[in-house]
Amino acid sequence: MSRGLSLTLGILVNLLRGMWNPIVRAMNLKDGSVFVAALTTMGRKTGLPRTVQVRLVYSGGRFYASSSNVEGKHWCQNMIRNPSVEIKMGSERFPCIARRVTDEAIRTRILTLRDSAPRMDRVVFEMAPK
Repeated sequence: MSRGLSLTLGILVNLLRGMWNPIVRAMNLKDGSVFVAALTTMGRKTGLPRTVQVRLVYSGGRFYASSSNVEGKHWCQNMIRNPSVEIKMGSERFPCIARRVTDEAIRTRILTLRDSAPRMDRVVFEMAPK
């Protein structure tokens, strides 16, 4: 299978996954929505919950956050150490599993959705609802 076809099928599967996700449907998110929400990670040193406000992108049934300074951001370091996170928007809570995005096409798409003038120096993290 060609890389282009594989990428297209992957995007289609992610879109369909989001359409039938009742949690995300309740928030009325559309593919490409950008919003601010509370992200709770577990402190890598203390083991205590740590919450920050971050700008997220919703795409294909998953949430994405980005940072230009992974080493200097505690929430990034916490997610790398313990990928179990929670996203809270209003009264809705979404337990998720986080991972660093390594696929350059996905990273570029998310950064382009996030900013009108994309900052391509940023690292992108994907958070998939459990």
